[in-house]
Amino acid sequence: MTRSLLFACFLLSALLPASARDSAPPANTSSIAGTVVKEPGSQALKKVLVQVIAEDRKQGGNYTASTDADGHFHIENTLPGRYRIFLEKIGFVGVNGRGLKSDTNVFTVQAGQSVEDLLFRMLPTAIMSGRITDEDGDPMSGVRVTALRKKPGKATREATGSEATNDLGEYRLAGLFPGQYYVLALPPPDLRDYEQAHAKPPPADTQSDAQPDARYLTTYYPGTYDAMQATAVTLNPGDEMPVNFTLVPSRTYRVRGIVTGVTAGQKPVVELVPRVGDSIHVSNDVEPDGQFELRGIGPGSYVLRASAGADSHSLTAHQDINVVAADVEGLKLAPLPSFTLSGHLHIEGSASGDFTQYVANLRLAELPEDPGFFISRDFFGTNASVDRLGNFEWKGVNPGNYIVQVYGGDGQGSFFLKSVRLGERNIETGFTASGPATLDLRVSTKGGTIEGTVAEKEKDVDDVHPVANATVVAVPEEKYRKLPDRFATGSTDQLGRFTIRGLAPGSYTLYAWQDLEEGVWRDSDFLNSQQATGTAVKVEEGSRLKVALNLSPAGEEWR
Repeated sequence: MTRSLLFACFLLSALLPASARDSAPPANTSSIAGTVVKEPGSQALKKVLVQVIAEDRKQGGNYTASTDADGHFHIENTLPGRYRIFLEKIGFVGVNGRGLKSDTNVFTVQAGQSVEDLLFRMLPTAIMSGRITDEDGDPMSGVRVTALRKKPGKATREATGSEATNDLGEYRLAGLFPGQYYVLALPPPDLRDYEQAHAKPPPADTQSDAQPDARYLTTYYPGTYDAMQATAVTLNPGDEMPVNFTLVPSRTYRVRGIVTGVTAGQKPVVELVPRVGDSIHVSNDVEPDGQFELRGIGPGSYVLRASAGADSHSLTAHQDINVVAADVEGLKLAPLPSFTLSGHLHIEGSASGDFTQYVANLRLAELPEDPGFFISRDFFGTNASVDRLGNFEWKGVNPGNYIVQVYGGDGQGSFFLKSVRLGERNIETGFTASGPATLDLRVSTKGGTIEGTVAEKEKDVDDVHPVANATVVAVPEEKYRKLPDRFATGSTDQLGRFTIRGLAPGSYTLYAWQDLEEGVWRDSDFLNSQQATGTAVKVEEGSRLKVALNLSPAGEEWR
């Protein structure tokens, strides 16, 4: 009995410390706490999903929480590090203290520190709804209605919501951030454009007697076919804005021609894409002799493309055309065969040399300023995985001017593309591809690093305070500004501190901005307006610079 009692006491004494260790927080643990309120005002928002994501996954952790009835959240036992916090609640979007969109908030947690009293604001989103009718006032179903948000800079529009109308002609687009929007209605395909696809066009002397084609065309609010003449709709927080408009048949034309040098077995396809606009016309019914016809084409400037064959052995051709007030006849497209570009990747400064972390990207050097609703594959380029020996290849490449980028690596800012060579030529700023070739890429894991702070001086006061959630951009010299990966960015935490890693050697100008749209800093007009506010730096391979920046002002037209 005594031995049993002693054994029980031993078990109890062994279990109690273990339980205490499980429940007690580790030494030097940190915590995060804050409140989410509705903007404007200070009404608490409950059931907001709070996601805290470490910038460096190797050091920090990922955490989630939900706000209570008082809008509070609390996260215990967080690891030290820099974090981004994301807020999510249906019908709301995160904003900063100036009421401007703020997708993320950056802050740093020190070991043993409790980050308390964080305050986040969320703004009610807007709703756009309405009805699409035809010229007789009858509802039109299956019309794709899209809201395009007006953005500053050359990339002027961004599709943020899209929905097809129901049998009553009604649509509803929710979750729209307050601002200005263009609204377009894309009617469903007209079956007349596909019937009798193989019928030969009537003789030229009888065409003038034929009835002109009338079609429903892509229409922009309040009722124009020209994207440049569309009227923007302004949405305020919490609005439910009615936007109704009518589609009216318009005179359309036909585009006819022939594709040469392609066999019927290669199944040629012809497509017509507007230079500015949001419609696309495709013909899969090219005649055995190569003749094609595209119907229902509205006036405008287009790129006519023909393609055939498989992706790896395709043939392509393109031609610019203008449709004014008549059918376009007699076009000839002679597709040229595609080819394969191969290459080899070298890694400098890495002991592991794991090539399979990397992806090589081939992208057209010149892209449309406004790609519209239909974004082609050309906009993003073609990716090629790198094998364990460092080899890669891009198949189905068409003649054109290209740039090369490399993605992947072992984390944010872990490398930079040091050189791109074609034979003895340095082609890092772009090259013309006209046939098979082999490229040599070299990346270095010894990129430059810039650390620093961003501060702002109070108006009419000598006090200077750190700026949180500013975007710091390292803008390369002019000849590299068509290379997206030459721009590098960082974000400031609550103390105004930032770090930018993986910089290629060269001259940069540093700017710190608040409330700018992503990528506006690539707009040449915007950069010209900011020249007097930048800080010039020189980066060497493996260098580490420390800088103190002032917040750069940006005009309202760029926000």
